[in-house]
Amino acid sequence: MSTDQKEGQQCFGKKEDGPRPLPHARRGFVLRFSFRWYRAWHGFWKDDCIDRAGLLSYTTLFGLIPLAVLVFSMWNLVGFSVMHRTQVDRLILRSFVPQTGYTILHEVNLLAAKGAQLGLLGVIGLSLTAVFLLHAVERHLNAIWGVAPHCWWCRVLRYLAMLVVAPLSVALLLPLLGPLQPLLKYLGHIPVLPPFFSHILTFLVVTVMMLLLYKILPAAAPRWRDALLGGMTVAFLFELDKFGLSAYLRFSTFETVYGALGAFPVFLLWLYMAWASILFGAEMAEAGVYSDQNALNPAHKPAAPVKTDK
Repeated sequence: MSTDQKEGQQCFGKKEDGPRPLPHARRGFVLRFSFRWYRAWHGFWKDDCIDRAGLLSYTTLFGLIPLAVLVFSMWNLVGFSVMHRTQVDRLILRSFVPQTGYTILHEVNLLAAKGAQLGLLGVIGLSLTAVFLLHAVERHLNAIWGVAPHCWWCRVLRYLAMLVVAPLSVALLLPLLGPLQPLLKYLGHIPVLPPFFSHILTFLVVTVMMLLLYKILPAAAPRWRDALLGGMTVAFLFELDKFGLSAYLRFSTFETVYGALGAFPVFLLWLYMAWASILFGAEMAEAGVYSDQNALNPAHKPAAPVKTDK
């Protein structure tokens, strides 16, 4: 090596043979995120989530009205006003249900309002059906995480949290947002903000509800960031589902074949798509049990943390 070459290496450093690699932190993030999507997609098919979504769709048809009756009964117990109940209905319709399902949800609300006038024994009987629905959802989520519940009274507490605490929390917190109503009306005069604000609000509502579902209902104990990522995935998939279903119905023959009953198969199809999205979000949250060191070894799966009675 000549003297000029040695001096050049001392001044400019050693010449690299090839492209410069990504920084370690960026390369690790891309690897972990890509691996998580791979694990979620692989687990979605391995755990038969397509079949599970169909089972949960039919179970939801049987448990939807009893669950709505129980929620209405809780709201009547605390004096939840009709105006606030209408706001909740609009939020649910905008967040979860496409436009084709409005007819079904309207009939469900009418039946639930009549059922809320039942006595104590009637409410208890319908509550059992709602508990069966939650038990079915918990069973499928536990199968995704690969865990089994060991504490029966912990399951009872989780069911009570979903059936009692959640409706009462909505009934108690929503009136506190009354001072914000004039602000929302003022924002409604801005022509660009309302549609964007509506999408942001829908995304946040779905994310928070799925976050709580993944943290409370299954026997596993996912980390908050894993449950949050699963909830954000479901919120994103819900928007895609509503857009895809609306585009599909423009060219379908549901109304021609089914007539006035066309809303029922459409609503059933929406339930199927919604549960498939929720189960995929659970797979995204479950993929967090894999450590970063095992990202290159997908065959190795550590045990998921399980909730205990301590």
